[in-house]
Amino acid sequence: MSLQVNDRMLWPKGKRKAFTLSYDDGITQDKRLIELLNKYGVKATFNLNSGLFGQSGAVSAGKKEVSHIKLREEEIAVLYKGHEMAAHGQYHKCMAGMDIAGCVEEILESRKALERIEGRPVTGFAYAFGAYDEVVLKALEAAGIAYARTIDATHKLEIPQNFLIWNPTCHHDDEKIFELADEFLSDEFGSSLITPSKLFYVWGHSYEFDQCDNWGHMEEFISKMAGHDDVWYATNGEIREYVEAYRRLLYSAEGKTVYNPSAIPVYLGGIFTKEYMEVLPGQSGELVPPHIL
Repeated sequence: MSLQVNDRMLWPKGKRKAFTLSYDDGITQDKRLIELLNKYGVKATFNLNSGLFGQSGAVSAGKKEVSHIKLREEEIAVLYKGHEMAAHGQYHKCMAGMDIAGCVEEILESRKALERIEGRPVTGFAYAFGAYDEVVLKALEAAGIAYARTIDATHKLEIPQNFLIWNPTCHHDDEKIFELADEFLSDEFGSSLITPSKLFYVWGHSYEFDQCDNWGHMEEFISKMAGHDDVWYATNGEIREYVEAYRRLLYSAEGKTVYNPSAIPVYLGGIFTKEYMEVLPGQSGELVPPHIL
């Protein structure tokens, strides 16, 4: 015999699935990508280099050469409306191996420029080239960054323990992406004993669709992922904010009452039950009693 404790994190409205996307560089191909995302009602986070706005170039990276034209500053606010802007460094520098002062400048200047456009704090980041070390992590904390994405695929649907080392599930060209999508969309309970909630996180660069001539691949994937009532479609920042709100919950010594000190409602339930409860901001609630298994 064992007890199922119903204090596990669920996504908003008691959902058990959350889907988010992350795209780098702030380039003109983002326009077509955003049209696609908006068509299907899916959110993404876009990671921008503030010191490179408007610069023209090309990229090949071992594939077909395509344009790599940075969006102009005056285009940014309108284009990314309804999505999230995050920092990608001022000049897309590889910060691994840099001194901490140089790292802080690269991060802070990017933050400040985006905040002037966005009109609110920008606390997300994506590592240029996926590169970081302990000095970079210290610089991110000093610069007020709350989360930072790597490029290391986990092929798992897990919530990160450390948001400054946020490994995505996979790249959009990963050969396992549709297999992972099926696993994510299934109603089978996950294997985690920490939470029944799944998180599917996909990243990439929109210029890659031009390189590989596979915009159709992306639309097929997005159309498969979109429109599910049991999925929370969120930006990277919304995911982190919600998880941190859950982690701030305070429990009574008996484990029967929970208090939510944050500004957003948090939802709790069990791994093997569909029951859930809502803990409103600044209020306490009685947990669903444990189940005997």
